[in-house]
Amino acid sequence: MHYIQKEVISSLARHAPQRFSDLQPGDVPNNTFSYHLKKLLQSGHIELIDGGYVATRKAMKTIQYVTDNDSRTSAPVFITAVLVTNTKGDVLLLERNKQPFAGWYGLPAGLIHQGEQLHDAARRELIEKTSIKAPRLQFAGVLDFQYLEQITGDLFVHTIAFVYTYQLPGNGEQLEGYSSKYGKLLWSKLKNERILPEVNTIVQLAQKTSPIIESINYDEPTITGWTEASKNQRLRKK
Repeated sequence: MHYIQKEVISSLARHAPQRFSDLQPGDVPNNTFSYHLKKLLQSGHIELIDGGYVATRKAMKTIQYVTDNDSRTSAPVFITAVLVTNTKGDVLLLERNKQPFAGWYGLPAGLIHQGEQLHDAARRELIEKTSIKAPRLQFAGVLDFQYLEQITGDLFVHTIAFVYTYQLPGNGEQLEGYSSKYGKLLWSKLKNERILPEVNTIVQLAQKTSPIIESINYDEPTITGWTEASKNQRLRKK
């Protein structure tokens, strides 16, 4: 895939919809950029709706599984995830502001960097996502999970999460509404319908008396708020 097309998908994954003028780099001529947008439309990586261009599921999957040299990888993504609770028994969730799954609630989590030890990766991600500097995290186990398209069974996400827990002293009210480039924090009793499916599994895993490994497949969540808008726009054009 051409680097211009990659940049378009990456930009739409961060924010969508966007219009032609929003997406076009200043150093790329109109005819060149139009060519690459047309290629992305033809390949099904982007769609055009009322508000502009949006990335499709196919594009999001490309972001998940295509390496820097354009070769497809069959390797899962390795992350750390931290289950933070307060003295009231609430769980700290992050409302994601990036695709895929923008607007959904998940745990503070992120990729393990090259050369990082697991515990260090978990502490770093916790600081980045929540500002919490935990002196010590408790290892709770490993969750191997996949998101599968409900009808076809097509694989969208395959992630192996090394799960840690942290009991925050006090109720942590200062964290409610804390925002970063990753999203906004809130304390939850896990009643919200837009909680990513692995969250409840991790809560159950953390309740075990000793660390375990669990593998589970989930129906893929609806990945964007504008997917339905895109569908409605196509229907209106018919």
